[in-house]
Amino acid sequence: MLIRTQILLEEKQKLELEKLAQEYEISLSEIVRRSIPHAVKKIKSLNKRTGKKITQAEAFLRWANKAVHGPGDSEYDKYAYDI
Repeated sequence: MLIRTQILLEEKQKLELEKLAQEYEISLSEIVRRSIPHAVKKIKSLNKRTGKKITQAEAFLRWANKAVHGPGDSEYDKYAYDI
């Protein structure tokens, strides 16, 4: 059974996946589904090499370091944040 979900991709990633999907005549979703087992295996092997699992706090800090700024000058921002 397939479950619908959403993921956020960078524009370049989406374009590359669409190109692959078109080249192999399969859906973008199928490309992602086929990629997941390989990615999981790679991530698990990296954890085995380092011998260290990260905590939720460490994971959150890693994600936070990759955060991007929003437009910051929209009417919504002025309303929501009293700018």
